[in-house]
Amino acid sequence: MGGFFAISLGGNIGDVRGAFRQALLDLSHRSDLRLLGTSVVTRTRPWGVISPDFLNMVVVGYARIGAPGIFSLLLRIERRFRRRGKGKLYPRTLDLDFLEYSGPFLPMKDLLLPHPRLHVRPELGELLLAARRRERSVSLHDTKGGRRRGRP
Repeated sequence: MGGFFAISLGGNIGDVRGAFRQALLDLSHRSDLRLLGTSVVTRTRPWGVISPDFLNMVVVGYARIGAPGIFSLLLRIERRFRRRGKGKLYPRTLDLDFLEYSGPFLPMKDLLLPHPRLHVRPELGELLLAARRRERSVSLHDTKGGRRRGRP
């Protein structure tokens, strides 16, 4: 079991770039995941509420674990940054959204793939395409959008 995945990282308060670096580090230290590419970090306006602008990026990779395992991992990483619950439109340091998974998958109550709002957020679609175009081994120093190469 395994498949290619895409995850968006977002945040709009606190040390968002630091949170992105830590989340990428957490993902890259897993022996059952391989990060293959990232988009640049871009600033986006929030939708649905008045709050600070978000920083967003997308990472793509390959996992030897299934979608439920990836989803559980993302929730654990978010909790370390004091993320409480999903689907609430409020400021946060780190928001991880599971966008796509290519492996076999049975829909779950809390997880629908592809992400059900991906089509209404064109900036995420653009970042996803950019991450796919930049597929390579991810450098942890690349969260500012640079072209540095290397392995985490």
